[in-house]
Amino acid sequence: MKKETLLRSVFAFILLACMVVGLVLFTGMGRSEAGEVDILIQKLVEKGVLTAGEAQQVLTETKEEVRKEVAQGKSEILPKWVQTIKPKGDLRLRYQWQDKENSKDRHRARMRFRFGAEAKVLDDLKVGFQIASGGSDPRSTNQTFQDSFSSKGINLDLAYAEWQPTGWFTLVGGKFKNPLWCPSDLIWDGDINPEGAATRFDYKLNDCTSLFANVGFFILDELSNTGTDPLMWAFQPGISYGKDNIEVDAAVSYYAYTNVEGKALDHSENTNSRLPGGGLEYDFDSFVLSGAMGIKDPGFVNYLGVFGDYVQNTDPSDEDSAWLVGFKFGDKKVGAKGQWQCAYSYRRVERDSILDILPDSDFFAGKTNVKGHEAIFEYGLAKNVSLGLDYYHTEELHGSVEEDLLQLDWKMKF
Repeated sequence: MKKETLLRSVFAFILLACMVVGLVLFTGMGRSEAGEVDILIQKLVEKGVLTAGEAQQVLTETKEEVRKEVAQGKSEILPKWVQTIKPKGDLRLRYQWQDKENSKDRHRARMRFRFGAEAKVLDDLKVGFQIASGGSDPRSTNQTFQDSFSSKGINLDLAYAEWQPTGWFTLVGGKFKNPLWCPSDLIWDGDINPEGAATRFDYKLNDCTSLFANVGFFILDELSNTGTDPLMWAFQPGISYGKDNIEVDAAVSYYAYTNVEGKALDHSENTNSRLPGGGLEYDFDSFVLSGAMGIKDPGFVNYLGVFGDYVQNTDPSDEDSAWLVGFKFGDKKVGAKGQWQCAYSYRRVERDSILDILPDSDFFAGKTNVKGHEAIFEYGLAKNVSLGLDYYHTEELHGSVEEDLLQLDWKMKF
């Protein structure tokens, strides 16, 4: 444990040093260049070569040109590696209340912090990474405030290379964001970042219609000296259509698992059917139908959308399906002051429909054999700053336990 803590500390120090050096180079050189230009323009004004208005116009145009050069990686002042790095991050502060039947109410203050960057190695090749708060749970980057002001953990959340030699083909490898199109979190918790490799193909039929296909090869575990590592393949062809105020997306997915049956996977909620030894009783090769439709400016709001998913596991004879339907209205996205969105969904997840390492961990702790409601409201307080309210009412399909969960979030992106 001490060795792991030391390595994390060294990694954090190196990252901080790189950020500081980059910031100093960027601001220092930028200010030096700006200062020299300001002095030169001022001299031209004093000598009557330029009027004050002309000088201001020249300064504005010069700064805009420098900004464009930096954004395009063509600046002669800044080092190339500084210009190709694009950092980003976010902080979420959360209050959470949980009321589960036969348990005492639970109140928690939590946070999520993520910081990452993406850099161009070549014109068609980029590398990215992200660190995040939380522990080793792939379905949560939350950190609860507890343990007498203890320090909080930081983990490597993303580390990937993405190659795009043409506009219609992309290849990514490492630990990356979920490459599959998912209109809801019925199957995939939003915090899960798969490990392995994936490709995407895009083909534009006409101005309104495009075809796409995602193929993913995901490694679930590595078991030494067995030769039976649990793996997942995902195949997803789909179509996107957009014309005037209407947009429609649809996809059919097939998930093929290898060496999952009989295994006990890490981070399982143990709600799938089990063999006497504890391994999974069934395989989880599944078909998924996904769809979403949106209408811009329907008359009473800026945006109205409906979405849904249906899952069918082909191995069990019963308790083998899951589905979700929902709608949202308000603004399509909340990114600026005054923008808002409301959303509602209902889902039913049978015991062996989905591998229970994948679903949304906030919906009855990510278990299967559940059903229930989710309602969301988000309001933009300022650009990249929003306030969100998320409420779940869930219950077991076969059982009597119910749960209410309320989350109040303050989100900030940078």
